[in-house]
Amino acid sequence: MKILVLNYEYPPLGGGAGNITKNISHNLALNGNNIVVVTSWYNNLLENEKPIPNIEIIRLKSKRKHLYHSNPIEMFSWMKCAIKYLSEYLKSNKFDICLANFSIPGGYVALKLKKKFNLPYCILSHGHDIPWFYKRQMFIYHLFLFVVIKSICKRASLNFVQTEFMKQNIDKFLGEKLSSKNIVIPNGVEVFENLLSEREKEPFTVIFVGRFVQQKDPFTLLKALKQLKRMDIPFKLLMVGDGPLRNKMEKYVEKNGLFTTTFTGWIPQEQVKSIYKKSHTIITPSRAEGMSIANIEALAAGVFLIATPVSGNKEMLACCNNGVLIENGNYNEIANQLQKFYFEQFLSKNFKAQDAAKQFTKQYSWKKISELYQNELEKVLAN
Repeated sequence: MKILVLNYEYPPLGGGAGNITKNISHNLALNGNNIVVVTSWYNNLLENEKPIPNIEIIRLKSKRKHLYHSNPIEMFSWMKCAIKYLSEYLKSNKFDICLANFSIPGGYVALKLKKKFNLPYCILSHGHDIPWFYKRQMFIYHLFLFVVIKSICKRASLNFVQTEFMKQNIDKFLGEKLSSKNIVIPNGVEVFENLLSEREKEPFTVIFVGRFVQQKDPFTLLKALKQLKRMDIPFKLLMVGDGPLRNKMEKYVEKNGLFTTTFTGWIPQEQVKSIYKKSHTIITPSRAEGMSIANIEALAAGVFLIATPVSGNKEMLACCNNGVLIENGNYNEIANQLQKFYFEQFLSKNFKAQDAAKQFTKQYSWKKISELYQNELEKVLAN
């Protein structure tokens, strides 16, 4: 197949969704498909690149101020540039199908191309692009674009989501009659090597990976670590990421004497992977998620997951004894689980999540996941 992939973020731009797009695209290319990815340009990046055989990356110059996060104005700027560029590009370059990330902006571009070139498209949703996922943050955005998003998803050949919760949400959004076109395919993960030798030598290390926003609820973690300090449990905390809550978080850390805390800011993915291999627990107190790439990568690296029961987390912990679910906002429970881990696993170096990492990775390997995408795309073309 010749597949056009759309995402306004692609590594090194963006976060989890960009990495998902990269892994799916690369594995589809390795399976013999011809892939063209259209994304955003950023300072010093090549406008055209062919990183491996069968894949080409085209980066369009649109509004983009930051490497690791964007905003609606920048998304719409890319959308406008992509429609203009692809309206000419597709006159001389034919594709079998389009895989568009996010209903908006990717899906809107794909819908325009379908109308003009009769190119079928599938949507790859990442959670918050479909009403009414996380109303607290997305309500106005979803309300304003409700009709447009519904039209995009209805006209898609398929809508891919990562979890059963996300499927329930889009089924309700589009209606029972269209539920069969909403397909669950989980996110995948790469294989990690040499886990034991690096983790054994480290002090008790707790990590948070993600944006510092209300949706991720990082203050519940900080409150839990304040409790853990009172329990006289020695620890090192790494806050990997950035966001609008950072200043308040740093003041909280200083006020409460959490001096073994480090804020790394946004760092390259390879450095994040290195941190996973040296860490013991990852805390994810999120109020809402699609299917967290940070969680799935941490589990594949043998990190014990303590997380809220939001979309995807329950599924990730179903196969292996590699984590525990806690109530939303319950920092006392997080502190108690960290204390339990310290005495039962850290001191004895008997890391359950590490022992389960191979089994977990086998179930969620990107090779396996990309084959599921390929099968579904082939079915669309066959019909």
